[in-house]
Amino acid sequence: MSAEDWADAALWSLAEGVDALSVERLSRGLGVTKGGFYWHFKDRADVLQAALARWEQLATTEFIQRLEALPDPRQRLHQLLALTFDLGPHGRIEVAIVAGAASDPRIQPVLARVSQRRLDYLVKLYRALGLPAREARNWALQAYSTYVGLLHLAIANPETLSASRARADYIQHVARTLIPA
Repeated sequence: MSAEDWADAALWSLAEGVDALSVERLSRGLGVTKGGFYWHFKDRADVLQAALARWEQLATTEFIQRLEALPDPRQRLHQLLALTFDLGPHGRIEVAIVAGAASDPRIQPVLARVSQRRLDYLVKLYRALGLPAREARNWALQAYSTYVGLLHLAIANPETLSASRARADYIQHVARTLIPA
């Protein structure tokens, strides 16, 4: 097992909450002994940082790169909203990281960096749609705060958008609301 294999497993374990991350649980889930873990990481905190780095890479850096392959900024924004507001399995990881940041000071700097990178990208998209800088920033803040609010709602009341039809209706509404005419 590589360090990346362990980090990926740790990242997916975050879907059950930050507190669910443990060396024993990871080892059991991967079907290997704990000794392999200690070959790559010194402790739980170390693998948590690796999982957060992996999350940043996959859910922000690579996600933005995939969106940039789309030719039209309106299409990129629509795709971004459709994918991020549909809180599937990846959404559970986002929820756990946001919730965990309140109690784990190691998560907060990563979450702050990721949030800033995402906001900057949203501003770029809104600027590409022709909005002036100040207005683009306001649209970006509205879009991102709506997303973060949805994450908090998923923590407080997970059943709110559990039905696929309600989720699809909400995503259409979000797209109408957060993409300027």
